[in-house]
Amino acid sequence: MLINLELYRVFYVVAKTGSLTKAKQELFISQPAVSQAIKQLETQLGGKLFVRTSKGVSLTKEGAMMYEHVKTAYDEIILAEKLFSQMRGVRFGEVVVSASDSISKYLLPAHISRFWATYPDVTIRIFNRTSQDTVAMLKAGKADIGLINDAGEFYDENIELTHFMTVRECLVCSPDFYARNFKDQAVLKACDLVKYPLIMLESKSTTRAAIERTIVRNGGTVRTTFELCSIDLIIEYAKIGMGIGCVTKEFAKKELQSGALVEIPLDFEFDVHRIMVATYKGATPSYPVKMFVENILKHRN
Repeated sequence: MLINLELYRVFYVVAKTGSLTKAKQELFISQPAVSQAIKQLETQLGGKLFVRTSKGVSLTKEGAMMYEHVKTAYDEIILAEKLFSQMRGVRFGEVVVSASDSISKYLLPAHISRFWATYPDVTIRIFNRTSQDTVAMLKAGKADIGLINDAGEFYDENIELTHFMTVRECLVCSPDFYARNFKDQAVLKACDLVKYPLIMLESKSTTRAAIERTIVRNGGTVRTTFELCSIDLIIEYAKIGMGIGCVTKEFAKKELQSGALVEIPLDFEFDVHRIMVATYKGATPSYPVKMFVENILKHRN
């Protein structure tokens, strides 16, 4: 049997509205054309689909059974059209991400590369901002997604946070600096940090504040020799022997594995902190943004 989908479309609308008149208005065809389509389908199937009533038409038992199946098929077609439109949208959409320099360098590239391989025509814009600035951008509608450092004290009722990964700070130095200062020392105490040049992030950063709390809690005093704007610079200064660098261990993995940096054993431990995916609760994300978030959460550590 050759299936005439237009006949089933007419049947679906008549069954849904219960009226030939309403069906012709929705289908933008004449009422005789509606009647002819129903008659043709009944002839093709070999049975009645409708009976006339004072209010219009109602389904026969066989017609009701047919309607349930046709409705399911029709709903699937509508869903397919919606998904098709969404896929067209994601192909030409835009995703705006705000994150710190370190997160942008060490965490985002692999996720962006994976997403871009699937959606190569999506424009991805990245802003390098502090966690506080990222939240402000989300609330102002200037960013779709933020990746922020959360040391356990962050809260904003308008921001939705989803765990991305857990990291921990450590103290590092060059092999020569280590040999000169710590060769015969089992561990470094927090109170002894003031004896050495300390290389840290700027004081306004969320990570810096968490580091200071840990050092002070363990009896130490924070007195920096160099305050730098990025983990990259701290790593470079530490590599050339300028002092002790405080870095996120996961971000200095390559230098620690190659021996360019040495991790200094401590008699205390820095608190772990989380990197979170942040979105604004009041925003309705576009399909590209939803796909991007799904991608990074699916492959998070």
